[in-house]
Amino acid sequence: MSNSILNSDFANQLENMIKDFVQEKLEFIMREEIKNFLQVEQEHVQNSRNGYYHRTLDTKYGKIEALTVPRDRNGDFQTQLFEPYQRQDGWLEQAIIKMYQSGMSTREIGKFIERILGSTYSPTTIVYY
Repeated sequence: MSNSILNSDFANQLENMIKDFVQEKLEFIMREEIKNFLQVEQEHVQNSRNGYYHRTLDTKYGKIEALTVPRDRNGDFQTQLFEPYQRQDGWLEQAIIKMYQSGMSTREIGKFIERILGSTYSPTTIVYY
């Protein structure tokens, strides 16, 4: 077995460990947020937890496929980690702006992001960032 295959396997394992760690910490923060929300911010309101929903979130550490986000019965809870319907954590917008400012074309940026995230980004989509 060649060194490059071993290095590639190690890199993939390390990447997965980092993504799992980030997911675990984000979910922990959100559990604490909803706990605080229900016990402190809405202590006099009839409200309780109502399970979870799953969200895909693109982070600079990779794509987290099934981030578990808590919800409440009244639908009032909103995590401070990201906005409703947000799918990226902000790093992508900053990277696109920097690449564009450095002289990359929108087509080149789209191809680069597609290689990183695996999803298609058209030049028109890049312009809206």
